Amino acid sequence: MRSQSGLPLSHVMMLMLTQTLGWGTSMSLIGVLAAHIRADLDLSSAAIFGGTTVMFLTGAFLAPIAGGLADRFGGLRVLCYGTPVLAAALLVLSAANGPTAYYAAWVLFGFGMHFGLGTATYNGVAQTAGKSAYRAIGLLTLATGLCSTIFWPLSEALLGLMDWRQLCLLYATATMVIAWPIHIWLAGRHNPMRENANQDQSRASPAHVPPELAGRAFALLMTVQVLTASLTTGMAILAIDIFVALGTSRAEAVFAGSLIGLAYLVSRGGDTLLGNRLPRIRLARFVHAALPLSLLPLLVCAVLALPVPGWLAAVAAVCYGLPAGLLGILRPVLPYHIFGSFNYGLRLGRLGRAGDLANAAVPAAFAWVMSRSAEAVLWLGFGMAVVAFVALMVLSRIISQGIGHRHYNSTA
Repeated sequence: MRSQSGLPLSHVMMLMLTQTLGWGTSMSLIGVLAAHIRADLDLSSAAIFGGTTVMFLTGAFLAPIAGGLADRFGGLRVLCYGTPVLAAALLVLSAANGPTAYYAAWVLFGFGMHFGLGTATYNGVAQTAGKSAYRAIGLLTLATGLCSTIFWPLSEALLGLMDWRQLCLLYATATMVIAWPIHIWLAGRHNPMRENANQDQSRASPAHVPPELAGRAFALLMTVQVLTASLTTGMAILAIDIFVALGTSRAEAVFAGSLIGLAYLVSRGGDTLLGNRLPRIRLARFVHAALPLSLLPLLVCAVLALPVPGWLAAVAAVCYGLPAGLLGILRPVLPYHIFGSFNYGLRLGRLGRAGDLANAAVPAAFAWVMSRSAEAVLWLGFGMAVVAFVALMVLSRIISQGIGHRHYNSTA
């Protein structure tokens, strides 16, 4: 049985498994282990969570390299080299006795983030599935949304049976026993270099922008993705604190915050089920228009100094989470749709560099703004969402010009 992506559905599900395992045992893991590591290594909370900053800075440096190698040798083949690095990161973390080894583990996680997870995986799917890769990419982004949902309670339960070091060793073993063989097998089954040599160019995905406007279009896309990635990262960190600052009780704020992740999964799952019925650029316009609107109820309450009841916090969380969840699908899909399959990995890597740099700076920046007021954070988020929407509309116009130009050439 084949999915609409052009890949056997079983192969897509294998990649979903390895993506969920990889993200769940790397970046998401710190959410459960932070307190245990802090007590064992006698480090501050800032130092512990500084590991993710190290990871993003490392990823920012390596993302274009990973994308370029994936273009040249195949994304699935690059996964075969990146996966052992993720296992090595867990091994180094399990043996850490001080800050040097601790941060060394996060450097390795930064390497694995692009060579063993997102960039290489998305490029491997695009190379294998060709024009019809959208649904497979959507399924993979759904898997990344599930990683904390699965691995936070799983890790918490396992910590009742073992210490955090043994847990890291267990996850390193799982990475090598489960993810690595799957990647080796898939790389052997799907060789994009061999397949492209045997197929004509009808398999390739064409660009939707004129060549002379490609540079401007890429700059606009990078602006959109950096702003929205920064916004979603900041909201993920501060959502509960924002609700509490606006007058919601702590218990109701935690409940409302939990609905954001659920809304992510609902919107991504709905888009995956609908497949390609809604053009990607039209979906992007809808999502980026809905994002600033979703923040307006909270912003109005903050400006008027009105307390936010629990029901309104829950509604606001869902209204924000639905479009924000779709951003996770659009980030890898839009560059493929706009610029086509040629050099897709390199473009994905360059976008990943910008996003990683933003993610490295966002926690501290948003926390500083939050120290002034919740209203200031909401104004910042609303402004970022509005600028992203304007940039997306300009980009959409360029894409329309490219489609019209291609149609004119085909009929001339």
